[in-house]
Amino acid sequence: MAMTDRQKDLVVQQLRAKVRAGCPICGQGNWTVGDEVVICTTSSLQGGVAIGGPVIPMVQVVCNNCGFVAHHAVGALGINLRD
Repeated sequence: MAMTDRQKDLVVQQLRAKVRAGCPICGQGNWTVGDEVVICTTSSLQGGVAIGGPVIPMVQVVCNNCGFVAHHAVGALGINLRD
């Protein structure tokens, strides 16, 4: 699901308020917020995937220096996907 510009701006505001460090790999602080919301599905310890199971909507934030990708839970950032 594509995020609106308003939602992406809210992501940036929330991350600036909550995240104090740069990239955990290279230490830089130059990031790009991805356009799409992604999900993480659940699986068993044996490797089975739960189709239709619970998901965690997340935004991807990419380090512009080394390419490290961080995922942040949309709900924890206070972003409403219905706006």
